[in-house]
Formats: sequence, C-alpha cells, structure tokens
Amino acid sequence: MHLGIDMGTSYTKIAALSQGEWLDLSQGSIPSVAAYVPATGRLYFGHLALRLDEPGIEKAFFFKLDLKRYPRYYLGPYSLSQVIESFFAFLLNDYIKENCPHLQSVTLAVPNYFGLKARQILLERARQVFAHKDIHLLPEPLAALLAYNTLNPSRPLEGSVLSIDIGGGTTDFSFLDLAGQGQELILESQFQIGHDAFSGSELDHGIIRNIFFPLYQLQTGKIIPEPLISAKAMNASERQRYQYWLVEAEKLKLEMSEQGWAAFHLSDFYRGDSIHSHMDEDSFLNCLELIYDRLRQYCQGALRDRATSLGLADNQGWNLDAILLQGGASQSPQVEQIIQQCFPGIPLIKARSINLVAQGLCCWRAYSHPGFSSLKSIYPFDFYREVFDKTDGQSHLAKIPFDTANLELDVLGRYPILTLYPPSELIKSEDSFSLKIFEVAQGEAITTHQRFQGMETVLDLNWQGSHIPPHIKVYLNLADSCLETSAEDLLFPRVETDISLLPDLLPRQLKSLDLLRNYKYVNPHLIEDLAACLEKAGEEKQFPYENHAQIVYYKLLCLLQILDSR
Repeated sequence: MHLGIDMGTSYTKIAALSQGEWLDLSQGSIPSVAAYVPATGRLYFGHLALRLDEPGIEKAFFFKLDLKRYPRYYLGPYSLSQVIESFFAFLLNDYIKENCPHLQSVTLAVPNYFGLKARQILLERARQVFAHKDIHLLPEPLAALLAYNTLNPSRPLEGSVLSIDIGGGTTDFSFLDLAGQGQELILESQFQIGHDAFSGSELDHGIIRNIFFPLYQLQTGKIIPEPLISAKAMNASERQRYQYWLVEAEKLKLEMSEQGWAAFHLSDFYRGDSIHSHMDEDSFLNCLELIYDRLRQYCQGALRDRATSLGLADNQGWNLDAILLQGGASQSPQVEQIIQQCFPGIPLIKARSINLVAQGLCCWRAYSHPGFSSLKSIYPFDFYREVFDKTDGQSHLAKIPFDTANLELDVLGRYPILTLYPPSELIKSEDSFSLKIFEVAQGEAITTHQRFQGMETVLDLNWQGSHIPPHIKVYLNLADSCLETSAEDLLFPRVETDISLLPDLLPRQLKSLDLLRNYKYVNPHLIEDLAACLEKAGEEKQFPYENHAQIVYYKLLCLLQILDSR
C-alpha cells in the first residue's frame, strides 16, 4: 500500500493506493491546526484542536508556513520540529495505522519554494514517526499533474501548463512543462500570492467583515468590538466565537457556489443576538469585490511578468497549452470566471478531486508511470559559502556558481555543486578549518555578510588541520533534502543515486563531432584537437559541466569558422 500525505496550509489530505483501489483516509480534510493546552502540557491537532477552549490555550492555524517563515517558532514549550513530528504521529494513530497496516512507501507533498531546512524537518520527522525506508518528498505541482494525467489517460495535459492551486491558506501558481513527447514532467516555477491576498481563508474573513458584521449592525443597531473586527488580540472566548463565524462563512460560500444564492440564519451570532438574510450571487460578489480584484490584478500583473520571463507570455498573449485549476477554494463563486477572463482562449480544466495532490504522491511510488520517465524541477535557491580574503584579513560570502535557476534537476538527483582544494579555500580558526554554506531564495537583492548573521547554515563542517581531505566535493542531494560532501561519503558509505545533469553526455558530444567532420570549412587540426579532448574526457569520466570548458572552447571555434565561411 502506497501512502500520500498532502499537508496543506489549512487542511491535510491523505490518500492511499492499494492494488489499484483508492482510499480516502482523511475522510475529506483534516484541519492543519495545532493547539497547546498548558493544563495537560500536551499538543492537540485537527478538529479537536479547533474545538478546544481551555484557559491559556495556544493555537497555531498556519504552522506549515512557519517552516519557511519562522523556523524557530515555538508552540508553548514545543519547537516547530516537535510540532511537525507530533502532527505526523497524530495522523498515523488516528487515520492511517488501522487502514494501512503494511506500507510500501510514504510520500509527502512539499511546496517547491521550501528550502532545504524546511524540507529536512518534514523528511526527518516523517522518517522518525513512520519508521520506513521509502519516504520521500515531491513538489505539490508535479504530484497534481501526475495524478491528473494518470486518472485521465485518454485526455492527458500536454505542453506548457499553468497549475493554479487555490487552497484554504494560500494560492499557488506553478508553470510546468511536459517535454520529450510527454516523457519528462518539469516544474519550471512555483510561487504563492499569499494567504492575506487571495485564498479560501481570506474569502471567509471577507464574508465575516463585509457581510456578517454590517448585517449585525443593521439588524441590531450594535457594533462589533475592534478585536473581533481586526481578528487580532482576541481572548479565548472571542477566538472561539470567531471560529464559529468562520465555519458559517464557509457554509455560505459553498452554498452560494452550488446554487447561486444562499439563505442563512445565525442564532446567537453575538451576545444573544441573531442575524439572518437571503443573498443572490451578485450581492455576494459586490460585498467581496476588493478580494476578488486581488486575484485578477495578480494574474494580470505579477503572474504575467513571471510568465514573460519564462517565455510563456508576450505582447501577443499567453503561450500556454492548458490551465489546471485545483484546490478546495477553487470552487468558490466567480473564481472560474475570473481565470477565464484573465487567460482568454486557454483551455481551463477543473480538477474533480480535492485529493489530487495526495493521489499523485501515491501514483509516483506505486508504479513506474509509462507517461513520465522522469520528474524534474527547478530548485529556486542560491548557495553562498563563507570565504577568507587574505587581502583585508576578513571573511565574506561568495555565491556558488551552480545555476539552480536554469537547471532542470531530477527530484531524486544528487549533483556536485562545488569542488574545493583545502586548506587554502577553507576558513581557518586556530588549528581547525571550517566550511559554511548558506541558502537564500533566488532573486534576493541583499546578500551582504550582515544579511546572513544569525541565519542557520545548510552545511557547517569542521576539520582539524591534520585531518583535512585532499579535496572536497559538495553535493546537492534532493532525495534527502540536504547538502553533503565527499568527506561524509568516506565516513558514511552509501549507494549514490547516479542521475546526471545531461544523460549520455559523451555520446552526444561524439555525434556533434561527426557532424562537424562533414563541414569542409572547419580546420581539420581543430577537429583532431576536439576529438582528443573528448577522448580524454571519456577516460576520466568527468561530471557534466565539470572541467568541460575546453570542449566548449573547441566547439565555439568550430562554430566561428562555419559562420565566417558564409
């Protein structure tokens, strides 16, 4: 049995695949909410965490986002890593163990904009709880498209696809490409609009602020207190009341989506007073116009700019083959119409299942999918290492020239990103040497030494002077979500995943050599030098892009001679 866990910002979905049959273990959706109760000293999750209203209770409604934004977050005395581990244990004991006694694999969804530290927490805590060898992470958009094409083999999506995932807490946009006649599925970019701009949760808050509160004032002549209006600095009873309003707001939103109108009566809305009304869709949309405008403006502005940089939009329009609309909040009124208006002429496909991502996680490990020989992704982070400047006697940070912005990396790949020759390229401190590497999101403008102060490293190694290896290679291991070195390989032998950046690199270069031999204007001695260079590269079995500058040099000379002959 193969298990897929889609831990969303607001809700978690769990799917299992056994002998071709699907199981919805989450029974719909599990609230991704954690609560700490001081009286018991324990953590609580899901629906129970929502209902609890104990003295001094602390609740975390978006603790998944803290993996990226506040990794040092604490809920009571529990670190974020402990909260994640306890959440996985809750899922295992309450939803999984009884229905899945024999697991073959566990795959977790992860946003591609999560860095190595966030991914490590998810991966390590899951391995601790499930005690299983086959546990992996897969970017959410890849899982969604993999599931859709698996479930719809007669009409799979092809070419350049925009995935729009409107969830309870965030809205994610992803550009994907099916290349090599559908044999490769590549995630080119994933980014979010933010929970406070447009999401299912923001719509629910908008219903409370723009429909419920004005109606309460109109029908009772009373005013809601400021803490409830801003949804900040609320006491325990106010939080419980606000949670009740959120549930009713979601009911109104779903009813409006299903039938185009809604009638509601909320008894004891606030301090014994009730509210009631009947609304049509036009009135509903007018009340939430500003929130819907954020989605429209984002698609026409920031999203279009990102697409243009990827060659997926220009002055003539969008260069897309399809749009996949998914996520629970994508069913909200007017969302589909806005997407169609922003992307005229582009086929819009709505996912039928809210478990699409969780199902894709199962598909990936359940069988070798015939439609995709590889799943690849851009890794949207840059790496910087601390170096020592002999001139001024100070250390500073230098960018590692591994082009994560343009390389399509296998999601289980292991790639060399840096080669060092100690001790001159390490930081010296008395009799020891150190290597420190930091990670920042691509495009971040501030990369000074002060920017990295207090930031946790993604690799921090130390050696005594007599124990430094003659050379050090640093690898980006996407399967284990970490950086590791060749020195670690000596201490911890393991089987290396050998997935090259360019499959069959040498045979392809030799084919290029054969083509160049046919051009009469290319100097024969230059061809001989290129052939000798390729022969040497084959004997040394070099990594792709490592020490291949001479090959590129010879091929450029050949190209210049060909161009000069015309």
